Amino acid sequence: MSLPTAEWTAALDRMAAALDQTLGDLDRHREGWAAVTDTPARAAPPDLMTWLETRLGQWDARLTAAADLAATVEGQLGEREAVVGRWAETFGRWQKLVEQGAGAPSTNGVAE
Repeated sequence: MSLPTAEWTAALDRMAAALDQTLGDLDRHREGWAAVTDTPARAAPPDLMTWLETRLGQWDARLTAAADLAATVEGQLGEREAVVGRWAETFGRWQKLVEQGAGAPSTNGVAE
């Protein structure tokens, strides 16, 4: 029995052609993006680095302002929570006094 070498050879030829086409596509892609991908970061123009540092400084300032605002809001919410807690406590005491007063005899001796 002979091996089907003709079919294998044809399949290998198709794979080789596909690989050649893919490698060609990769080379074209690499050539198209070479200006971006082949330039090391430290070789970037100084203007770009200055611009990036300025932008990062601006973002740092924004983040700091946001953190300060968040801390202020958190403090205000904490104060309001404490006030609401005191009011709830006061109303609870008033409710107990009202309930105790409703069950107590009136000053003229007749229950209300």
